[in-house]
Order: sequence, then structure tokens, then C-alpha cells
Amino acid sequence: MNPTPTPTLTHTAADLPDLILGPLELGWLRPTGRVPDVLRAWGHGALGEAPTGLAWDVVRLPTGIAYETVRRLRAARAPLGPVLVTPLGAAFLLAPGSADGWHVPGSTRLPDRTLVPLPHPDYTDPRHLGGRSWIVRPTGTQLTDGPALRDALGAVQEGRFMLPAGPLALLLAHRSQD
Repeated sequence: MNPTPTPTLTHTAADLPDLILGPLELGWLRPTGRVPDVLRAWGHGALGEAPTGLAWDVVRLPTGIAYETVRRLRAARAPLGPVLVTPLGAAFLLAPGSADGWHVPGSTRLPDRTLVPLPHPDYTDPRHLGGRSWIVRPTGTQLTDGPALRDALGAVQEGRFMLPAGPLALLLAHRSQD
């Protein structure tokens, strides 16, 4: 009989309402060069900071359309990386350079070297730290593709709706032809 493995504590001084257990995947954060500083902040129950433009670009959308945009990206099976809800909107972490020349109404590309306050990856909605939580939790090195985000956001802004899958989709598609 194998004993159940004991989870590892990811914080040394957990100043959090609940202990956050489990291994961290930091491939998304490592290229920023800020891993020790961010881990230290998380260890004290605080937000860590990492700059944009090194490991990822950041595009901010209004929170009200971010969830639908994430849904569309998932439905399209497009690369989807971390998405962070902040007091100013939802921040999508994009592959470096994929937001170059970003000019999409209703969204903002953060300038390179902008420090982004980051909660520990275990802060997912409804848990927040400093008004921030992850809609899509960071794991590994996966980042959102800029052109895919532009397409999904455009569809949301134009009010195009996605047909559900299955028999209802066939019925709705048939009725729209009448």
C-alpha cells in the first residue's frame, strides 16, 4: 500500500486565510527574472510584481467582456494563457511580440516594462488578493496568442453569439435560414 504523498507548502510564511498547498509551475514567470522577488512576496501573502515585455505582453480588456472572450478562445481551441482580473479590467498575458501594433478599441496594450502586480496562482475567482484573481490560472509556459485574442474580442464586441453544440445548434441554424 502506497502512502498518500504529503503536499508541499508553497509559502514559507503563509499570511493567508488558508494555506496554499501544491507545487508551483513557474515557466510563465521565469523569463521575467523576478522569480525570487515574486516568491518572497507570495510567501508573505502579498502581490508579487513582474514587468511586461520580457516574458509576455499584456492586453487589458473590460472585465465585463473578458469572460466571454475566454470562452470564445477555449471554444476555438486557441492558445490561452493566464488571465488576471484587476481593479482596472482583465489582463491577458500574451506571447511576446504578439501584441505589437495592438490597436483594438475598448482594449489597451500595456507598455513594456510596466510592473504588473500578481497574486499567487491559487488566487482564482472568487478568492482575491489586492482586488486581483486569476480567471485562467498560470501553468507551465502557455500564453495567449495575440491574433486569436483580437479575433475573439472582435466577435464579442460585434455581439456575435456562439451557437451551442448538439441538436439545439442544428435547430437554431435551420431557423436562421428561414
